[in-house]
Amino acid sequence: MALDLGLTQVSQLAFGYWHSQVLIAAVELSVFDALADGPLGVEEVAERCAVPADSALRLLDAATALRLLVRDADGGYANSRTAERLLTTGSPESLVRWVRVMGRWYQPWGRLGQALEQGHAVEDRSERLTDDPAYVEDFILGMHEYNSRTAEAVARALPAEGARRLIDVGGGAGSYSIAFCRVWEGLRAEVVDLAPVVELAGKVIGEAGLADRITARTGDYYQDAFGTDADVVLLSNVLHQESPENCLSILGRSAAALRPGGRVLVHGHFLEESRTAPVFTTLHNLSALALWSGGRSYTTDEMAELMTAAGLSDIEVLPTAEQSARLLVGRTAGAAGSTDSTGTAG
Repeated sequence: MALDLGLTQVSQLAFGYWHSQVLIAAVELSVFDALADGPLGVEEVAERCAVPADSALRLLDAATALRLLVRDADGGYANSRTAERLLTTGSPESLVRWVRVMGRWYQPWGRLGQALEQGHAVEDRSERLTDDPAYVEDFILGMHEYNSRTAEAVARALPAEGARRLIDVGGGAGSYSIAFCRVWEGLRAEVVDLAPVVELAGKVIGEAGLADRITARTGDYYQDAFGTDADVVLLSNVLHQESPENCLSILGRSAAALRPGGRVLVHGHFLEESRTAPVFTTLHNLSALALWSGGRSYTTDEMAELMTAAGLSDIEVLPTAEQSARLLVGRTAGAAGSTDSTGTAG
């Protein structure tokens, strides 16, 4: 039997956003970049970040209390090791764009009560995906920053079976196409996404040195066909944005793009059958309500039913490196491809 929460725990839940807002504000004001070359005093930070000195002092002290910064004996402030690695734009491990996206998502989250009353998102997704180029860049590249850490583990979760062509629907910057091409020898991939995203994907793919194996083209996954004769269609972190009706349409067109025996891979965060765990996915479910009209977190059984209704069979549910994420695999009718020992999961 679960224990009741006490006063301290309830209080921490009530002002938990205070913590996140310190991080988000410090990123938005480029505090960590200002300190990238070494410690600075309050006045210097205030000047570089274009805020009053008193404001800077309050933020620096809070960030120090949260162990994002450290303060020396002379009153200078410096980045913690975590901030150096993850919160400066010059770091190869940077999560700066992803934190900016979380800052943007705080706005609809702050209107969660309204979303619950209305039963749909509190802002149109076009405001984020087409009408705001700066946000699109942060969103696509921020998701790449985050997802690239575990993408190769997803590719290693199942054998290549000799696959030679993968279509990555709603593939963003190409994070998973890059991962699959690195893990599955001889694979070629095609990212299908909106026009502003395709341009960004091309840059990321080129920087990864895989422009000869991965292409990106414009497509609308609400209505367009995805191609023909593919070995694999990948839907990673896509279907939680969509209603069951839209999921069924996308899955049906994914199945139609496959050769006989080809596979549709559905990757994302799923609820347990109780719907009260994992905690992250229960929150993800509310995020989908506030951000994506019709979106929701599904259980693996619910998604398997949609995949079956779309004409896929032999549904498998595989674990991934992220505790709350799963990889569902469904096949079209026909003989499965022969396993290629050079491209199996390692």
